[in-house]
Amino acid sequence: MRNWHQLAGGLICLFSSAIIAEGTESLDGVIEPFMTVELSSRIDGILEAVSVDVGDSIDRNQVVAKLESEVEQAALEYARAKASINSDVRLQEVSLAYGRRQLNRVKELHEKNLSSFQDFDKVETETRLTRYKLAQAKENKFLAELDLKQAEALYNRHTIRSPVSGIVVERYLNPGESVEERPIVKIAQINPLRVEVVAPVSMLGRVKTGQLAMVRPELPVGGNHRAVVKIVDPILDAASGTFRIRLEIPNDDYRLTSGLRCQVRFLDRMVEMQPEPAVVASADKVAEVKPSTEVVDTPDTTAADSASVESRADGGDRKAAQKERYLVVTQDSLLPLKKALRKAETLKQKGVEDTWVIAKGSLKGHISLGYFKNRRVADNYQKRLADMGIETRIVAQ
Repeated sequence: MRNWHQLAGGLICLFSSAIIAEGTESLDGVIEPFMTVELSSRIDGILEAVSVDVGDSIDRNQVVAKLESEVEQAALEYARAKASINSDVRLQEVSLAYGRRQLNRVKELHEKNLSSFQDFDKVETETRLTRYKLAQAKENKFLAELDLKQAEALYNRHTIRSPVSGIVVERYLNPGESVEERPIVKIAQINPLRVEVVAPVSMLGRVKTGQLAMVRPELPVGGNHRAVVKIVDPILDAASGTFRIRLEIPNDDYRLTSGLRCQVRFLDRMVEMQPEPAVVASADKVAEVKPSTEVVDTPDTTAADSASVESRADGGDRKAAQKERYLVVTQDSLLPLKKALRKAETLKQKGVEDTWVIAKGSLKGHISLGYFKNRRVADNYQKRLADMGIETRIVAQ
């Protein structure tokens, strides 16, 4: 008789496990916040204001507290005023334009032997010095803008923002108190919520990640809410013969709250995964391209096509020839293209106005500094760039 009772008990256990796997029996669980954050400050200081309190609902990036920042605010205003000054750049631009006009007049007189070489050299040197002063003024302008960004970053460090959307569950500090690496508030993210379930070992392998389940919180909340299995712990607890299952339940309307006990019933369905849209990125796409620098494409076969056209016979009597052009480019290739763009911007600040970054072809990564029909003009321009400390080479196309 005793053996019959033991056999019946074993059959009941097996039948209960089968019922659980089919989703008709519930397991106990606890609803918890998705995460809790004890928000603190990156720097030490005295709290000027705390704008939230326990029970307040806050959004992501919402200002939670501010530190005293009179000094940083004054430094920010000074940096902003300094970065807005552009008079030195305009002054040098006007001086350079006048120097170029004067240089053209002296050059014409010199070519007609109506002016000495000394006068021509003096005006040319002054124009070059003005170009360097303009480049220096632009560099100072650029440094002032960097100082402004640094001042803004230092000022923003005194404003503490929430990294998540949620509910304030604890407030530790008040205005006038020192932070000193202590948390200011504690925030709980309750959308979505987590459901922690302790399942018997008989269910190991029967519940999978992505499986759907129905969650029924205890009263007075109640109701049935759909959840998705996110984690199935592969490590068993030998003492209790159980393992953990974590589910995620949406809470857009904030009807649910954490801390509730619930019943979880697993369904024999998996969540439908939406395919992610494919993102096709161009191979020549370069981020953070400044408007002042342009990117052009240079085909590989230009020089080869020219040679082919010149050597091809038309009926044995005529040859079609293409006149060569001369491209002045930087000596070395600068890759990735971001590096070439930054170099081109530096060259423009030195007074080299026609800068083009080559994005394709055999000259990819080089910077084009001029395109000429005459080889002698290209050679003269290359010498002028060499005087400015810019190493270049000439490519015939």
